[in-house]
Amino acid sequence: MDLVYSIFRKQAWKTQFQNEQMEEDMCFKCLAKISANNIVAWVTTFDLDDHVNINWGSHVYIADLNVPWKYHKITSNNCTVTTLEWDMYGYSLLIGDKNGAVSIWTCSTDHNLTNWVQVGSKDFRGEPIIAGTFFHLGKKLMLVNEKADNINYFEKFNYVRFTPSLRTWGGTGLPGCLVVSATGMIAALLTNDSGEPMISATNSLAVARYCISVVDISYRQNGNFLIVTSDGRPRSPIHCYEVSVKLVNEKSCTIVSQWLPSFFLTFNETVDRVISHVKFLLREGSESLVIGSNSSNGCIIETWELVKKTNPINKVFKKVITEDHPTVCWIKKSSFTVGAQLTALATPKMSISYNQSSCSQYVVAAFSNHQVCCLSRELTQQCLFELSSYCEDNIGKIGLQHSSNIQFSDLDISYLGNVFVVCDNMGNLYLFQLLSVAELNGPLTVAYATLQLEYCLVTGLDWWDLAISLRPNMLEAVCNRFSENFQKQSQVLQQKEYTTYLSIRSFLYKMMPGAQGKRSDLMHLMTLHSICNAFKNVLRVSDIMVDRDPAENISNALKEPIVDIDKILPSLGGKDFTVEPSTLQSLHQLIQWVAQLALNVVSRIPEPRDNVGYNLLNDLYAINSIRELLLMIRIWGLLRPNCLPVFIKNIDNLDVLSVTFRLLSRFVQLGGEHDEMLFDECYTLQSQVNITPLSSVAAGIHEVASPALYYQHLPLKLVFGQEPDCLRYNTSSIDTITNGKQQSDYMKDYDVIRNVYIGKCPLIVKQCNRCEGKMQLVGNSRTAAIRVWENRWARNCRCGGRWRTVKVGGQ
Repeated sequence: MDLVYSIFRKQAWKTQFQNEQMEEDMCFKCLAKISANNIVAWVTTFDLDDHVNINWGSHVYIADLNVPWKYHKITSNNCTVTTLEWDMYGYSLLIGDKNGAVSIWTCSTDHNLTNWVQVGSKDFRGEPIIAGTFFHLGKKLMLVNEKADNINYFEKFNYVRFTPSLRTWGGTGLPGCLVVSATGMIAALLTNDSGEPMISATNSLAVARYCISVVDISYRQNGNFLIVTSDGRPRSPIHCYEVSVKLVNEKSCTIVSQWLPSFFLTFNETVDRVISHVKFLLREGSESLVIGSNSSNGCIIETWELVKKTNPINKVFKKVITEDHPTVCWIKKSSFTVGAQLTALATPKMSISYNQSSCSQYVVAAFSNHQVCCLSRELTQQCLFELSSYCEDNIGKIGLQHSSNIQFSDLDISYLGNVFVVCDNMGNLYLFQLLSVAELNGPLTVAYATLQLEYCLVTGLDWWDLAISLRPNMLEAVCNRFSENFQKQSQVLQQKEYTTYLSIRSFLYKMMPGAQGKRSDLMHLMTLHSICNAFKNVLRVSDIMVDRDPAENISNALKEPIVDIDKILPSLGGKDFTVEPSTLQSLHQLIQWVAQLALNVVSRIPEPRDNVGYNLLNDLYAINSIRELLLMIRIWGLLRPNCLPVFIKNIDNLDVLSVTFRLLSRFVQLGGEHDEMLFDECYTLQSQVNITPLSSVAAGIHEVASPALYYQHLPLKLVFGQEPDCLRYNTSSIDTITNGKQQSDYMKDYDVIRNVYIGKCPLIVKQCNRCEGKMQLVGNSRTAAIRVWENRWARNCRCGGRWRTVKVGGQ
C-alpha cells in the first residue's frame, strides 16, 4: 500500500473568528465516493475557490482521479450533506442532507463533467438522510473461477441472474434510488427524464420508528435490498431488514420492509463503547458484516456472518419431528483491536468472481492516529501506512497550526479495488495504491492484471486504477498478453469491442517510457477503423433485389494484384457508391484526414521499423483499410470533385491519390519486405507534395497516469487548481507518425474528433481529462452522417477519458 498523491487546497488567509469557526467545524464528516469511471465526488465545508474562508457550507465537488487539480463544483448546500452516492455507471449522483432534502444530479445531454443538472428532488422535512443507494438494474457479469485460465471470454465470464430492484413490464429495471433517515424512515424515489415530479413511496423500516446512527445497504440477487442498522449503543441489537420496492402503476409504487435475524455485540470491557461503523463486506449479494466500535481505550473491528444452523431437537419431539429444521443466525468470525479511534471504514464495492469466499476480500480502515490499515477478510493486518509525519510536513499548505486538527473522515475503494481515496475533515484528498484483491499476499501478477483488463473490456468499467498500479516492468508483458488473448476471440466479439480494446492498449503504451510512438499509432488505427465504418455505413445498394454489399465488393477488388487505382474502378461500378452531395461535403474533413494519414504512412515506408510492440506499418489490416478508403474517395471524387482532399504540391499535374494508392499496394504485395525501388519512389513523393505531420495527442500533457509518474518520488504533493510541472511530459518529440520531427503546438488549436482547426482563440471547447484532446462544444452537423460521427464520441474521448468544458485562459 503506497500513497500516490495528496492534494490540498490553496492556503487561505483567516481571521480569528474564522479560525474559531474552523475549530468548531472539525466535527463535520467530509464524504468521498469513487464512481465506476474513477471520478471522485467529495463534500467539504471549504469552498476551494474561496481564499478568505467566507463561503461556509457543504460544497459537493467532483474531479477525475487522473487530474484531481481540475475540479468542478456541482452544488452548495447551507445544510450539512450527509449522503453521497454514485449510480452503477458513474453518470448520476445522489445527494441527501441533514434536513431531509434528497436530490439526484446527472451529466447533461452532452455528457460533460462540468455541466450537471438536477433531474429530480424530494424534501422529507425533519428526516435526516443518513444513507442511500441507487436501484440495481439487473446486469451482472462475473468470472467463473474454474475457467479463469480459459482464453474464450464467453466461457470465462458469465452473466449472473440478478433481478432489478424495481421491475416494470417485461422485467426491465427502472432507475431510482432508496434512502434511509435517522428516524427509521425508508423512501423510494423513481427518476424520469420527462421533467415531471419524482414518484416516491415511504414506509417505516421497523414496526415503530427508532433512532438510527449508522446504516448500510446492499443488494440481494432477488432484487431486494438488505439493510443493517444500529443506534450506536452496544447494548442495543444490530437490526437487519429486507426491503422490496414494487411498482403499482405508472404514477405510484410501494415499499415493504421485513424483519431478518438480529444480533447483539458482546464486549468484556467496562468502559462505554459506541458503534461507529457498520458495513457489508460486499455491496452485492453479501451476507457478511464488518462492525466498528470506539471507546476511550481504542476501537474494535469485528466481522459477522449469516449462517445456517441446526438446533438439536428434544427427544420428546423426535417421534413427531423426523427432519431437522435449520435456522439462520449471525455468528462472530474474527476481531481486530487498535489503540486509536476508528474514523473511517470501507469495503470493496464488488467481486468479479462467482465464488466470493475464495476471493481475498478485505477491509480498509483509517484511525485517529493518522494510520491507514488494510485488513484481510479474517481481519489480519496486511499492510499499514503511517501519515503522521507526512501531515506535519504539509501543515503550511493546509493552513492549520497543528496536524492533530486533521482527521480522516471518509474513504472509498475503486470498483476494481486497486486504489482508494481518503478524505480528511479539511476536504483534502489522499490517493493510495492497494494490492489487488487476489494478490494481497504478494505483488500483482501479469495474469491477474490481464484478467482485470479483460473484465473491463467486457463490462465497460474504467481501467485507470489498474494501470497506475502496474509496475513499469510489467506494462509491456501485460499489454502483449492482453493483445494475444483478444486476437483469439471470435470475430463477433472482436468487432464489438475493437474500439475499447484499442483504447486500453494505447493507454498501457502511454504509461510506458519511450512508447509514445506506439500509442500514437494505435490512436490513428482507432480513428482509421471508425472512419472506415462511418464511410461504409453511408453506402447503399442501388438494386435491392441484388444480394451484394458495396463494402465487400471493394475488399474483393483489392485482392487482385492491381496497383493502378483507375484500373480497379470499372470492376466496381458507380451506382452502389452514389452518395448525396451534401453528405460528401460534410465528410470532407474526415476524407482529408485519411489522405494525410496515407501520405504519412508512405513517408515512413523507407524507415527502419521496430517489430517490438505495435507499428502501423506492420499491420496489413490498417494498410488495406487505407487502400479501401482511398478507393472510395476516388469514386466519390468523380461524382463530386469538391469532396476530394486538398494537397500542397510542387508539381501541378501530380495525381497524389493515385501515386499513394500505388505505393501502398506495392508495399502490401511485397509483404513489408525491403525494396530499394519502392523506397526511392517514396522519397520522391515526399519531395513532390507537402506532407503535414499528424498527431493524436496534445504536445504537452499534465496527468497522473503518465511516464513521468515513474520518475517522481512518491507521494506527490498537489494543490487544487494548479497543474503540477513534475507530471508534464512531451509526446510530440517522439511521435513516430511525424517521422521524428519536433512538432509544433498546433494540436492546441485542433479538434481531434472532427479533424478540423478550431482557431487560435476559441471561446470555449471540450477537453479530455486523459489525453487533453480538444473538441468544439457545438459542431456544424449539417447531415446525418456527420451527426452520427460526432455522437459516437459524445460520451467519451477516443482514449476513454471524459469531456470537460474549458474556457480560454482558465478552467
